[in-house]
Amino acid sequence: MKSILAIFGDNSTEHDISIITAVEALSSVPYTDYKVYPAYIKDGVWYTSDKLFDIASFRDFKAKSHKKITLIGRELLYQKGKKWKHLDDIDCALMLTHGGEGERGELEGYLELQGIPYTTADSSALALCMDKYLTKLAVVDMGYDVVEGALVGDNCVESVQKVAKKLGYPMFIKPNGQGSSIGVGYARDELELLEKIEVALSYDRYALVERGIEHFTEYNCAVLSLGDKIVISEVERPLTAHDFLSFEDKYIAFTKGENNVKREFPANISEELKTQIRQTAGDIFLKFNLKGVVRFDFIYDGTLYLNEINSIPGSLAHYLFPEYSYSTFLSLLIDDAIDRGNHKSVSFKSNVLNIGGSKN
Repeated sequence: MKSILAIFGDNSTEHDISIITAVEALSSVPYTDYKVYPAYIKDGVWYTSDKLFDIASFRDFKAKSHKKITLIGRELLYQKGKKWKHLDDIDCALMLTHGGEGERGELEGYLELQGIPYTTADSSALALCMDKYLTKLAVVDMGYDVVEGALVGDNCVESVQKVAKKLGYPMFIKPNGQGSSIGVGYARDELELLEKIEVALSYDRYALVERGIEHFTEYNCAVLSLGDKIVISEVERPLTAHDFLSFEDKYIAFTKGENNVKREFPANISEELKTQIRQTAGDIFLKFNLKGVVRFDFIYDGTLYLNEINSIPGSLAHYLFPEYSYSTFLSLLIDDAIDRGNHKSVSFKSNVLNIGGSKN
């Protein structure tokens, strides 16, 4: 039986959404095949316990009710008094983080150092996908369309007028390295632009300002890696009455039991557009060397634009693969990661340290 470390939480604006994804996944993992240890990261400390399978334990989180854990190589240790005790040897990490270190690649880099396979792309690919501006540059270089944009730093607000002249109103403003529509705004004049940039910069070092497309349709499509093959989902059309799908649309109404977020799946679109969306998603997935499951968000106004790449999507985008039960879907992710193995580092023996004598 394989031992799996299900990692979630961490320092991210999407911390609570990660908990929801984790609790959903932990309730669906096939325990006949895997032994699963939840690993909840809060304020830089890692915790595990059976209580973490229940979402109620996070509403008033009590650290003393859980074991502190750490990794030394593949060995999972827990703290008992002033000592660390062996708990298990980990075969794979199931990544359930959103945003922050877990989707930016830092946690994956740590796992690479420990020699533990994980269910996402490697750290360099994740870092690229979380930087919306760099993603634009890479996608344009591949020959695909993105909405024209500019990067604004918190120390160069005076360049806002130049950006406005270049892009024109209206504009979308978003933190360059965040997700879930947190800190996203819409500006129709300079006053709104300055206000929305200030909000975005409260979440990130840089704000991405994009030319506003006023009449568009959103489409989503996900790609799943299975060995040397990929599975591309059908296209989804999320429906909203607002200018864009907000954080409240995505999560608050859902958690209240309100069905304000509607979707059309599969999207009622032409075969030509469906093929274009699916082929674009698959091509970018392969050329970015992505792994696991990744959701691609598009906007369309007669031209198809890639909007964002979600390298660890909410609920792992299982809802876009209804052909698989959630248990089967998680097994596919875990087994694919184990088969890939850990990222291999290149070593080189220089013998430099054995040349010459020491000097005092």
